Formats: sequence, C-alpha cells, structure tokens
Amino acid sequence: MKQHSILLLFILISYCSYGQAKSDKRGVGYGYHSAADMNTASEGISWWYNWAAQPEASIRTTYPDYNVDFTPQAWNSAGITGVSTWVSQDDNVKYLLGFNEPNFKDQANMTPSQAAAAWPQLQAIADQYNLKLVSPAVNYCGNCVSENGTVYTNPFKWLDDFFAACVGCRVDYIALHWYGGGNSMTGFVNDARKYGKPIWVTEYANWEAGVTAQAQKNYLAGTTNFLERDPDVFRYSWFIGRTSSGAATYPYIDLYGASGQMTPLGQLYLDIPVYDSNFVNQVPGRIEAEEYYLQKGIFGEPTNDVDGFMNIGYTESGDWLKYKISATQSGEYQLTTRYAGTAAGKFDVYIDDIKKATVTTTNTGSWQSWASVIKTINLEAGDHILKLVVVSSGFNLNWLKFETEVTGMNDFNIQQLSAEVYPNPITDKKFKIVFRNYISEELTLSISDMTGKIIFNKNIEKLNGKEIGIDLGNLPNISKGIYTLSVISKKGYLNKKIAVF
Repeated sequence: MKQHSILLLFILISYCSYGQAKSDKRGVGYGYHSAADMNTASEGISWWYNWAAQPEASIRTTYPDYNVDFTPQAWNSAGITGVSTWVSQDDNVKYLLGFNEPNFKDQANMTPSQAAAAWPQLQAIADQYNLKLVSPAVNYCGNCVSENGTVYTNPFKWLDDFFAACVGCRVDYIALHWYGGGNSMTGFVNDARKYGKPIWVTEYANWEAGVTAQAQKNYLAGTTNFLERDPDVFRYSWFIGRTSSGAATYPYIDLYGASGQMTPLGQLYLDIPVYDSNFVNQVPGRIEAEEYYLQKGIFGEPTNDVDGFMNIGYTESGDWLKYKISATQSGEYQLTTRYAGTAAGKFDVYIDDIKKATVTTTNTGSWQSWASVIKTINLEAGDHILKLVVVSSGFNLNWLKFETEVTGMNDFNIQQLSAEVYPNPITDKKFKIVFRNYISEELTLSISDMTGKIIFNKNIEKLNGKEIGIDLGNLPNISKGIYTLSVISKKGYLNKKIAVF
C-alpha cells in the first residue's frame, strides 16, 4: 500500500473538509455520548438513536442545540410505554423506531404475530404526535424465533408475515441491519426494495472473521457512499460510536476515540461526500467517479492514487454509472479517464443515450496502480446525462476529466509523471513544479477549483529541463482553498492537490 507524505495527507484532509455539507441521512447508533462527543460528531451526522426511549443523560436536555435528531426506539413491546412518556415531553421527535431484531431470540424475540399485536400501540403514539413510523429492524440470524413451523432466519420472510398479520397497520420506512463484508450491502438493500417504502439502515458494519482495520475503512467508505447516494435509502447509521474494547481491537468499528475525538474511521465517516441531487458537473472539468447520481452494480473504496478521495470498483459487465453534466461550449473535448486494474477492461461512454466512445483499460498490475487513457468526443453546449456502461470488467475508476484543448492523443495510454510541487501549501501564489526526470516535450498545465472548473490553463510548446515556475498573481478569480493541478504530455500525466493560502 502506498505511503502518503504528511503534506499529501494534509492536502487530502483539507480537500475533504472544504465545502463538505452535512448529510441529512447520516447517523450513528450509540448510547453513551458525552457533550464533547456530540459537539464533534454533529458536524457530520444529522440523527442518532440509542436503542432506548430517551437520550442518554449527558445530553438529554441539550441535544437540540447540536442540530442532531434523536429517534426513540421501542426495543420490544415492553418499551412502548417509555416511548410514549418521552415523546409527550419532547416536541423535537419526528420518527419512532420499531422493535430491535425481533426475529433474533437474543434480541427483541418476537414472532411476526406477536409484533403485529403490539404494533397498534406504537402506531397510536405516532398518530397522536404526528410522527413517522419505522418498521421492526431485521437481519439474517442463527438463533431465530419460529412460528407455525417457520424458523425466521430470513428477515424478509419475517417482514412478509408481519405485514400479513398486521392488517391495516402503518409502516412508513423499512429498517434493516447488516454486518456482511465487501459490497454485500447492495444486494441486501435491493431485496428490501420490494416493499416500495424508503429504507432506513439502522445498523451496519463489517463483522466478518479476520476483517482488518484497513478493510473496515474500505467497507465503511464504500457502503456509506452507496447508502448516501441511493435514492431509496432515507437514513442510515453506523454501528457503533464506541466499543468497550477500543478502536484498535477487532472488528475495528469505533467512530469515537477519547471524549470529543473522532477515530480515523470516524473522520472518514464524516468525510464521505454528501449527495446533492441538484449537483451538476461542469464541463470542462473533472468528475469524481464516486459522485454519480445513479448507478447499478458499482461500489466504492478509498483510493491510493496520487489524488482523489475514493474510487469506484466491483465493475461487472452491464453495470453502469450516470452523471449530470453541463457543457459550457460545443465542440471537441478531450476525455481523460483515470483507471487501475488487473485485467484489460472496457466501458462505453454515452451522452443522452447516444454512444460517443469506447474506453479500453489495460492491466496496470494491481487495483491501486493507476494509469490514464484519453479519448476525444464531441459535445453540444448545454445540460446532458453522461452514462458509463461496463462492457468487460477488470478495472477501477478514480475520475474522468473533460478538457477543450485536444492534444491529439486519442486513445493513448499514459502513466504518472513523477514530480513535486514547492511550496505546497502556496502562500504567495507562486510555486514550482519540479520533475524527477528531464522533460523535453510539449506540456499542457491546468488548475481546477473544487467544482471542476478550470481557472488556469497554460501550454508549454517544449520544456527543456526539470522545472516549471507558475505565478497565479494575475488571476482575479483565485482565492484561498484547495485546487487540482494537472499536467499532461504524450509520455505522462500528473495530477496533484494544491492548497492556496
């Protein structure tokens, strides 16, 4: 695995922090918050629950100050009275969570008919206080309840029978728990779509045997990005805020460290890009692969490329991604794709359902050894839907970049240029790009802001040397912040984050 320098880590953290909105979906399942915990976590979460009817004592009277919703839960039928007592005195409550893993004997331990018999009591509370109701939270289990000869290992069979027994009952959201690894969350959510209701994932983490701290980070990033961007998922919460064994112990799931501090996993949870359904990628500009608005079969993970936050992977034939784009002008565009993979792959590029190009990727040696390929496509000015359709698997994608300056390198595979930027952060708008090797060829330089808009562009007919000096002092539209520096030639490609202060 690539070891990033302290400077690159600083730039990446700064990049993820700038302009990061607060997700309306993101929450945490945890019941021992300190005021300092909630103060820190509230920067990135919008709700929490603690499997109980009321908030923990340390923040019970002050939690509304943090702009984080508390969602009471009736853990089983005995918890309904406590929920009623709390919501009668807390007018901040908007939702009620149903029973906790009722198909597990060691959890709520309720058959479908028992849950259906108790549900009207919870529904009456919701009706009285105009609250939304979230279904009992289910998952696959081993030691399961049974009824009428059915052992409810399958959570959806339990829900089916609950709905059949609970005639006329109101359920506004479907609650799920999940602890599988890899991209398994996608299939679980797909199975729950059959109920035609918004999905609320109230617990998830990778609890598979042998999971490492890094694998847990990869799982959190990919699963959270999927849940954040899926239109059928209303809310989700990671399990858990803090374990008694600590963040350095299997299964490495702690979001919180010491009081008021996030662990690296917790900070990653807050940094996952927030989905904005109205966001449109500007062209020319760069499109981060994980920031799609619709997808089929795709999953993300943190990237080890020289820049970028996440890449998408798990590509299989027939999978696809969609992005909203807006082209500022009509004409020929250079499309650069940043990819990695262990086999030759291929995907088609569509604009408004019209195929514009086919991109072929090569075997780069690993899933995190990155290269770039360039194609040329024509675009009309205006708004479009960009769709990438996987023809053959074997690749990850980090980003795509549209540029109006075409260099004639159509379908040319290029590798990373080795260079450093000094100083970085940039304090007086002047810096140097220092290449490791002597360069004697044409170069194109560009700088893009956080939206992907190119604010600086420069062509160098032929560089004979190892160093380029850049002065941004004459740019009226550059301000303090994080930018992307790109350098491209026929032999290589450089892409780095730069910080301007």
